[in-house]
Amino acid sequence: MIYQRIFGSQGMQRRTAGRAFLLAAGVLVMSFVLAAWSFTGTVSAVEAPAGAAVKNPYEGKPEAVKEGEKIFDAKCSECHMDGTGGAGPNLTDETWIYGGSDAEVFETISYGRKGGMPSWKRELGADNIWKVIAFIRSIYRK
Repeated sequence: MIYQRIFGSQGMQRRTAGRAFLLAAGVLVMSFVLAAWSFTGTVSAVEAPAGAAVKNPYEGKPEAVKEGEKIFDAKCSECHMDGTGGAGPNLTDETWIYGGSDAEVFETISYGRKGGMPSWKRELGADNIWKVIAFIRSIYRK
């Protein structure tokens, strides 16, 4: 009984200290996971359009516009209809919520926006996003 009083309490302290250590290690691991996850959305310098001066590599290329139209019909028309809007905004006019330059539209399609626009970066990739932008430019109405 004296042994349990003396050593039992130390055993309890060791177990509590061990649990606290495991909890701290778990929190540290989760913070690393969350930090890594938050950086997965950044684009590499090769993909990243920098500023409004970036131009679409597929601009004015009829085959790319046709491919972009197919992708748009499959992925975008549910919200943007024929480009004139619906659940998503109109893409054929001069009003662009997050900016209408090629670089800004690329960013919006790649990473999505709050309120319903999903990120398409992983599913489409940079080339297909540029083709969709080429199609969107082809349906612009003044």
